[in-house]
Amino acid sequence: MKKFFYTLIILFGTMGSLQAETFIGYPIAPENTQVALLTCSPGEAIYELFGHTAIRVTDPTNRVDFVINYGLFDFNQPHFVYRFVRGKTDYTVGVSYTSTFISNYAERGSSITQSILNLSLSEKESLLDRLNENLQPENRVYRYNFIYNNCATKVRDVIDMSLERRISYPTHVDSYSFREAIMLYTETALWAQLGFDLCLGAGADRTASQREMLFLPEVLGNTYASSSMKDSLESIPLCIETTQLIPHNRESSSNWFSPTLCAYLLLLVMLYASFFVRKQEKWLEIIDVVLFTINGIGGCIILFLILYSQHPFTGQNFNILWMNPLTLFPLIACIFPFLKKINGLFYFGATLMFLAFVILIPILPQHFNLAVLPWVLTLLLRSYLRFSAIRQRHKNRLNRM
Repeated sequence: MKKFFYTLIILFGTMGSLQAETFIGYPIAPENTQVALLTCSPGEAIYELFGHTAIRVTDPTNRVDFVINYGLFDFNQPHFVYRFVRGKTDYTVGVSYTSTFISNYAERGSSITQSILNLSLSEKESLLDRLNENLQPENRVYRYNFIYNNCATKVRDVIDMSLERRISYPTHVDSYSFREAIMLYTETALWAQLGFDLCLGAGADRTASQREMLFLPEVLGNTYASSSMKDSLESIPLCIETTQLIPHNRESSSNWFSPTLCAYLLLLVMLYASFFVRKQEKWLEIIDVVLFTINGIGGCIILFLILYSQHPFTGQNFNILWMNPLTLFPLIACIFPFLKKINGLFYFGATLMFLAFVILIPILPQHFNLAVLPWVLTLLLRSYLRFSAIRQRHKNRLNRM
C-alpha cells in the first residue's frame, strides 16, 4: 500500500506541476499554507546517530499535510555496503503523511521539533515549486554525502534558494572541527566513534564554518530558530515559532564498554602474558597472528578509503602509519611457511614503525581516538618481544655451531 501511495503521489506530482496552485498533485492555497522545518533527535542505529531533518507542508483548507523527506535509502540496493564505502550511495527524496512520519519517530523514542518558517507568499510559492521539482521522478535520486549533501544540507539549500531575503545567522556560536562535531553525536556510540576516527583523516580536524555545521540536523534546527532574515528595509525572525511535537523519551544507553577500556585491558593482559606465561609461547604466537591480522585488515580498509572513496576527509589519514596492510605479514607467513625466514626482519620493522608513531602522535596534524595508543603499545610490545625471541634463537643456533 505504501508503494502504491508513493506511486500515486509522484504521478499526481508530475500532473500537478503543470498547474499553478498545486503541491504534489493536490490543490493548495499558498496564502493559507504553512511550511515548517522538522528536526528529529538522534536514534540508536548508526544511520540514526545524527538525527534527521525534513520539511512539513500544511494547508488545512485543502487537507494537505505532508512531510518531504530527503533521507530515504534502501539497504537492499545491489552492492549497498560497497557503494556506501566508496561514497557512491544514492538517496531518494520522498513524501509521506505527517501522521505516519511522526509515528515512525515516536516508535523509536526520538523527539520531533517543529519550526514554522516565516515566509512571504512569493517565498512559499518558490519553495513549493522547488519541492515539486525535486519530487519529480527524474530528480528524486541524488548522490549522498554525509557532510556536504545529506538530509539536512538538502533542506538548507532548498530553503535558502527560495528566500528573497538574506539569512543572518546567530553571531555568538561555538566553533567545532568536523571531527569534534561528529564526536558530539557519537558520545553514546563509542564504537561508532572509533570507526569514524579511524576512517577520517586530517581534513576532518579543520574548523567547520557556521554554514557547514548545518550538516547536523539539530544544529540546523537550532540555528534557524535563532536566525533572522534581512533586506534593505527590515529584519524579521526566520521562524515564527518553535514547538515540540513529540518529547524525547529514549533513555541514554550505557557506554562503559568502550574501545578505550578494551584496548587498555588487552594491553594489561598481553603484558602479563608476555612476561609471566612464558610456557605458553605457542599460544602467544597464535594471538600475535590474530592481533596483527586484525590490524592489517583495518589497514586495508583505510588504504581503500584513501585511494578510492569519495567520502570527504578520508584522504591524508595518518592512521595508515600504524594500521596498514603490511601487518598482515604474520598471517601470510602462516599460509606460505617459507616466508617465516624473514619473520625477524618484519618484526624489527614493525617495532620501529609502532615506536615512531607513538613518538610522532603529539606533532601529527590529526586527532587520534583514545583507544589507538594502548592498541599500538600492545602491537609494539608484541613485535619487540617477537623480534627479540627470534634474534635470541638465532644467536643460540650460532653458539651451538
